[in-house]
This record gives sequence, structure tokens and C-alpha cells, in this order.
Amino acid sequence: MRKYIFFLSVILMGACQSPAVFEKYEEQPDEVWNRYHIVEFTADIPDSGQYIVKLCLRHTTDYEMANLWCFVSTRSHGQEQLSDTVNLKIAEPDGRWLGKGNSIKTLEQPINRNPVTLPQGNVIFRIEQGMRMEEMAGVKDVGIKIEKVQTQG
Repeated sequence: MRKYIFFLSVILMGACQSPAVFEKYEEQPDEVWNRYHIVEFTADIPDSGQYIVKLCLRHTTDYEMANLWCFVSTRSHGQEQLSDTVNLKIAEPDGRWLGKGNSIKTLEQPINRNPVTLPQGNVIFRIEQGMRMEEMAGVKDVGIKIEKVQTQG
């Protein structure tokens, strides 16, 4: 019986692990993201290969828009690798929130439709708020999540 319980606990612990190689958020002062405040993360990529890079957002129900435009760029070994404009959809046209949670909603959206190739080592991610309003109230945290694409084989 003990072997069975141990085996089951090992399986369950393995099933709960995230495939993320990097996940980090930056809290926005007073839950307001100013257009001139650039969020920057340095991710240590364990090996070169295909990755899914997700833009992550935690916002309150005070956020007044249905989306959030962001400019995302990466640098590695002193050179720009990727630069993209991301439209993060936050609410349905009828006003229903898309994120998970109650008073604080959490969203994750891939930056690209397809996985991107990232080199091994430090990769710098820069995220800029790209809305017409200078300050976006209700933005609690902005983050990046990087997941390694699992190859079949």
C-alpha cells in the first residue's frame, strides 16, 4: 500500500509542474501602467530551441478597456531578436472578462502565433504599454512566461 501511495504522489507532483522555463511579473505602482514605464525582464534560457513566449497580465475589474496594446521586443547577445505589437484581448464585446480570477483577473496570451527560436543564455524582454492613454488604471502586474516546445521523439 505504501508503494502505491508513493507512486501516486510522484505521478501527481509531476503532473502539476509547469513547462515554463521562465515566469516573472512586475507589479505596477498604484495599479497604473504609465506609457513611459518600460517593463524589462532578463530570462536565462537553458538551451537554444523553440519556445512559446506569452505576455501575462494581472488586472483589476477597474480596468476600463476591452484590450491592451503592447510593444514587445527581445535582445540577445547585443542584437534585437524579435519585435512585435501585441493586442491583448481582455474582455468580450459584452463586457465579460476573459481572465481567470475574481477581483483580480489573470491573462496569458502568446506573443506570436508560432513558437520562436531563442538562443541559449540571457535574453532581455522589454514590454511597453502602447495605448493612446498615457496611464492605464487597473493594471496590477505585467509579466512574461516562456515555455519550451516539447518535441515528439
